[in-house]
Amino acid sequence: MARRTIESMTPRATCDLAILGGTVYLPNGPQLADVGVRDGAISVVATPGTLTAATKTINAKGLHVLPGLWHTHCHFRDPGYPEKEDFESGTRAAAAGGITFCIDQPNTSPPPTTLETFERKRDIAARKAHVDFGINGGGLIPDQVSLLAKAGAISVKAFNTRHPKDAYPYIPELGVTDRGVLYELYEAAADAGVVMSVHHDDSAWTKRMVFRDYIDKSKIDNRSYREAYEKGYMYGHGMVAGLASSLYYAHLAGARLYVLHLGVMPVGAYDLIKFAKREWGQRVYAELEAGAMLMNRAQAEKMGPFSYYWAHSPERAWQSLDEDVADVLVLEHAPHTREEVEPGWEDSFSVPLGVTGVQEFVPLMLTQVNAGRLTLERLARFSSEQPAKIFGQYPKKGAILPGSDADFTIVDLNQENVLADEDMHSKVGFTSWAGMPTKGAPVYTLVRGEIVMDHGEVRSSPGFGRFTPGSAASGGWGT
Repeated sequence: MARRTIESMTPRATCDLAILGGTVYLPNGPQLADVGVRDGAISVVATPGTLTAATKTINAKGLHVLPGLWHTHCHFRDPGYPEKEDFESGTRAAAAGGITFCIDQPNTSPPPTTLETFERKRDIAARKAHVDFGINGGGLIPDQVSLLAKAGAISVKAFNTRHPKDAYPYIPELGVTDRGVLYELYEAAADAGVVMSVHHDDSAWTKRMVFRDYIDKSKIDNRSYREAYEKGYMYGHGMVAGLASSLYYAHLAGARLYVLHLGVMPVGAYDLIKFAKREWGQRVYAELEAGAMLMNRAQAEKMGPFSYYWAHSPERAWQSLDEDVADVLVLEHAPHTREEVEPGWEDSFSVPLGVTGVQEFVPLMLTQVNAGRLTLERLARFSSEQPAKIFGQYPKKGAILPGSDADFTIVDLNQENVLADEDMHSKVGFTSWAGMPTKGAPVYTLVRGEIVMDHGEVRSSPGFGRFTPGSAASGGWGT
């Protein structure tokens, strides 16, 4: 699909919807424009004032029209853990937060590690989703990878980790700690043409350090956990060590590797990814977890077990966007109930740790735009265009171009708010970012030309969102 500039003529065809007078973020930069939609796709991008024939209109004057933003790291917990979240509540929260496309993770029950369990999860999600979505297959059995890819897995995710006490969310049956099996998964992914997403660790080292210095000494309260995190025992140096070997094995196998949790990992991770990209020319992509950059130590102490992380080096995390080390920007959405997490004040090593984020991501990033940390062009690049390219959906998604899906996140940079539990759509009923002031908010979410959120009101119905197969199944749109 060729890139076009704004068309100056009045379009002949009637549009189902016209978005008028906004600053539109096109692949070649932002411009004042009108956008016409017909049959769920973008029909024209036109000079302001020339798009006159439309059934419905949105007045976007003073607003910014972004290609629909993605949230690539969602744990909707469906099937198996409906008390935490399901696809209906999770994607409703996404719609409310300006997200048009979600990628779900595989630590559910049963996990989607076989064709049968993947198809079961896909069918459950399709009945419930408010926005479009992809599903990660579970990377556990090398012989199943090609079947998962053909069934439409947008990537195959391996948990190269186990929790020191085998606590959820790192369910033991999903842990791939045998590097030989991990390598065979990479071979299978390369053969199937599917991206391999990995949560890295050196689980044996992590477990030994944590037990030696904390659990065996009965130092298990939240303060002790934070100390272990700061030392790099939890979500730390083991992740970098796991990444080091993983990069090499993926390079040998010719697999496309998608690295999860950059931002949480210590600074060595940035150097390793930078080296692999520049010296080896490796096809490796990194997902930068912005939540860690926004949560400082004082906030983490206040949240206790309700927020398990902060960045080891926030400045290096932001710098990774400038260096083309990070490819995707996300917050992560990993909810657990209050009842599950509350005991973590006394024993943070035994409770499931997570964070909410799918509804909060866009307002938090727009706050960074207003603070000068980020631009809207870069937000569109790292949270729409780049993930669409990596996962084989560009330019069907991830771009405002004629022929692309009419997915838009329309934002007001001046709208101020304070994130609050009572505004959240997630089943858990709270936000990890409660009390945080934001400046900038999504005011419309559109998926395939339909308004699924209008100024905070979710208008879509469960089942409107569509399953989007990965490029290995669909043939892909190319990049």
